[in-house]
Amino acid sequence: MNQGAKIIVSAGGAGTFNSVLEGCCYDQPPAADLRLAFLRKGSADLIGKVLNIPDELGPAVQILTEGIINDKTIESDILEVEAGALDGKSHKFHMIGFGGIGVFGDIPYFTESRFIKYYKGILGYLFGDRGPFLTGANLAFIKRCLDRLIGKRMKFRVVAEGVDLPFKDYMNIIVMNGDLGKHFPIARGVPLASGDFQVTLMEDKGTIGAYRQMIHAWKGDLESYKERLGVYIFRTNKLRLIPDTDSEYFYNLDGLLKKAVGPIEYRVFSRIKLITG
Repeated sequence: MNQGAKIIVSAGGAGTFNSVLEGCCYDQPPAADLRLAFLRKGSADLIGKVLNIPDELGPAVQILTEGIINDKTIESDILEVEAGALDGKSHKFHMIGFGGIGVFGDIPYFTESRFIKYYKGILGYLFGDRGPFLTGANLAFIKRCLDRLIGKRMKFRVVAEGVDLPFKDYMNIIVMNGDLGKHFPIARGVPLASGDFQVTLMEDKGTIGAYRQMIHAWKGDLESYKERLGVYIFRTNKLRLIPDTDSEYFYNLDGLLKKAVGPIEYRVFSRIKLITG
């Protein structure tokens, strides 16, 4: 980009895509004429599916080429995430897709290690995006149960415009900046460029309650059962999550594992145009 490049192609999964996006947002919001394309070569490529990019290399390159020539794009908001770390500094990251704390926050711990990379591709081939994700989700849930047995729990206060919820023990806090399609139907109908993002809070209702929440999340009908399941859903352009302890915790930056200490904030940062098929 420093040499004048205006079209950047990410070849990989969601983690690669957001790392490339981070480079686009390194010192300022992306320029209006910058274009970002997604070549689906990873096991978590929901954004690529939303952009109608095929999985096969040849057709994908052809569609991207046509999209670049005809400037065929859709706009997407970029979310900025700011959190403290053990070094006492505040760190900022940027993302398109989803983020999370709780079980969703722990998932990359099990899906992004070097060892797991070996069988992640096999799970992805056999079961699609949900294979590695559901395996990671189950392992993350087991980790949470073990943490609870040793008294390791963390509650969060949730603050947004018109929202100020007291400290609660959440199984999941999920941030979605738009609809990621049928394979992840938690924010159905929310445009990627809506100017806000959806927050889904899942209270800790025990083992059976957690699996009920997850089942309805995958079915895309959480809204219809939210009161029964202990789920609260709202949209905002700025969110602050405040933990009740100073302990370190994981959070998920759309496939990238990050660690935080203290409050974490999500906000709409800017927009970028994505090449679509």
